[in-house]
Amino acid sequence: MNRKALLATLICVLLIAYASLFPLSGWRLPGSGFFAWCTLKLPGHVSKSDLLVNVIAYVPLGYLLFRLFRVDKRPAVIALACALVTGSALSFAMELTQTALPGRTPSTVDLGANTLGACAGALLALIWQRAAMPQGALSRWRASFLAPGREGDLGLAVLLLWLCSQWAPFVPSLDWGGIKNGLKPLWYTANDLSRLDLMQGATYFCYLAALGVLAQETLRRRALALPLFSLFAALVLCGKIFILGRQLSLEALAGLFAAVPLLAVAGLLGEKSRRLIGCLLLVTGFALYELKPGAGGLAGGFGWVPFQGQLAHELTGFGSILEGVWPFAALWILIASVGGETRGGAWPGAAAVFAFVLALEWLQLEIPGRTPDLTQALLALAGWLAPAFYLRGAPPRAGA
Repeated sequence: MNRKALLATLICVLLIAYASLFPLSGWRLPGSGFFAWCTLKLPGHVSKSDLLVNVIAYVPLGYLLFRLFRVDKRPAVIALACALVTGSALSFAMELTQTALPGRTPSTVDLGANTLGACAGALLALIWQRAAMPQGALSRWRASFLAPGREGDLGLAVLLLWLCSQWAPFVPSLDWGGIKNGLKPLWYTANDLSRLDLMQGATYFCYLAALGVLAQETLRRRALALPLFSLFAALVLCGKIFILGRQLSLEALAGLFAAVPLLAVAGLLGEKSRRLIGCLLLVTGFALYELKPGAGGLAGGFGWVPFQGQLAHELTGFGSILEGVWPFAALWILIASVGGETRGGAWPGAAAVFAFVLALEWLQLEIPGRTPDLTQALLALAGWLAPAFYLRGAPPRAGA
């Protein structure tokens, strides 16, 4: 058993249990029995969004379970089978427990979707493991394209997390009506520049410039980082018009265009100066994001229930979770090596990050249209600590 993956797997299981049994109140004995839902009869209506949520939620679990059960001398198919059975068993336990909650509806469709997600995650782990072997194609591509060491992998992972945060809820919308809706903010603002939200544009500028700095540290050939990142960011932003509920704004495009010259200058600086600029941009961008007024009147009280908003809107909640995680994962990658140390100061930094985000959330009590809660601080903490735990036990970065 891979003990390094045990902690991450336990955390993933606890999060799934919390989300499956939320709000954890109103328990009662089911009148029709605990197993009445165990039938092959499909419900009259199956929500595509619920199916997608149930699949996505179990993909990380399947990945971690495969890593947990994978032992060098044991055939990979055994780890795959163990991951599939364990993921399915957890899903069955959650569906069975939901029969005692009046607000939840267990079904075999959810069980099948969860099992499919666990299977997909385990297969992803298997493919990644085999492709990353010294003779694998992925390993050769990584050696020629990414910076040496695990920091290169982490940088690429953060860029992909940002992409997912922009494209959540991952539901394509290819009809003309959906595309027009995705272009509305761009069209209206371009025809009336008084609509331009300077604070939102500044947030995009800081975030995109910081991601560009991260790309410069992630790619082996820094000269290619600026054109490749600019193309990548443009494709991600423009691709939002083909995603249900996502829109392209003039502020996003302006932020990208403004970030390119700064990245060109940053490419001429030393590594420590460049990383420091990236850290400052991330902190500034997050502060602008947190302090920007929203729509509506003054917010209510502080929300102390974790993930309450995300669980109320599960599909869009994935995007909200990713938006809270990736900036602090990027911040750790950039700031941890400024002083030549890749693993030191994780816990003191975690305390500082948690206090900083919690203070910003508390300030939202006086900002119109914002709903402050504890979740954002927890997501920031997870984003900061995840890279530190991933690199625990890894050899130091060359030159560190």
